[in-house]
Amino acid sequence: MYSKTISWLCGVAGRAAGALVGAIGLSSLASADTIYFADIMPGFLDGSLRRINTDGTGLETVLVTGSGVRSLDIDRDAGRIYWTEVNAPSIHRVNLDGTDDETIFTFDVEFPSAIAVDAMRGKVYWGDQLTNRLVRTNLDGSSPQNVRSTLFHRGIAIDEAGGKVYWSTSDSKLRGDILRSNLDGSSPETVVSSLDERFKPNTIALDVAGGKVYWTDYVVDVVRRSNLDGSSIETLYGASGNFNPRGIALDLRRGKIYWGQDIDFDGTSGMIMRMSLDGSLIETVAENLGLVNSLVIVPDVEECAADFNADGFANTADFFDFLVAFFANDASADFNHNGFIDSSDFFDFLIAFFAGC
Repeated sequence: MYSKTISWLCGVAGRAAGALVGAIGLSSLASADTIYFADIMPGFLDGSLRRINTDGTGLETVLVTGSGVRSLDIDRDAGRIYWTEVNAPSIHRVNLDGTDDETIFTFDVEFPSAIAVDAMRGKVYWGDQLTNRLVRTNLDGSSPQNVRSTLFHRGIAIDEAGGKVYWSTSDSKLRGDILRSNLDGSSPETVVSSLDERFKPNTIALDVAGGKVYWTDYVVDVVRRSNLDGSSIETLYGASGNFNPRGIALDLRRGKIYWGQDIDFDGTSGMIMRMSLDGSLIETVAENLGLVNSLVIVPDVEECAADFNADGFANTADFFDFLVAFFANDASADFNHNGFIDSSDFFDFLIAFFAGC
């Protein structure tokens, strides 16, 4: 029965693909995106959550937080920013327009330096540099769980589809690694390491579909990437003058990396920069900022479900990439997020694909 179902689906796929080549062709996605970022003013005098368009226009302050702000992430479905505070150690959330700022967690928090939202499962994760642990709660701060005891540094990222959490460690002043585990902390493994004496991943970002992890390193002042298994480490950008790179985010639709970059040795002012995923086409997006410790890219329009491979186009490549994931029983093929990969995912994807972008 199973083989007959697969054969039938393949037949449907083949006929649909033939029709799609002529019916859809290459459909580019156009949208103006927004960068939300945590900004600490020169001299650590103040701090805020801010936003700016990816073309460098429209800079505005969302919420004045004080200089204790260190990291932010966004629950796009609920329209909320989650952020960490280290001066009065706590976890907060606030609406995207800056209203209704609330403290959701304070117990046994000492220096929460990084935060990540798993909206699919209704969880928020953060890492504490002083208590050396990963913690998660429900989005409202309830039901806290210690995920892992670990030498936590400043980077955390969630692979929602794959059910993994990644984080950076601080093994010494000059050394660290990138680790990952299941979302509950089980099955930990080191995924990026080096024999170099000076190698310390800071903030991190994932391109799971592309098989890459990206990070900044303020010890050797570079932006790097590697395969998800830690192989093929590449230096994409080296900061001149020993100036620190800080937060990092990916815009996979347009093939861009964004990061916060200090512009002086004392770390009192900075800017936002971007480049292509391979390190080419380096540009400055915004100057005259403070220390950009964390940033998130948010599309101003709803993401296109048909763009399965997140390359910025809805085309036949997405169709075939979905089929590969579907027949491999890959977690990314759970298109309707019901916890199963079955024919309903196949047809839900077809509906989205024919609807276009």
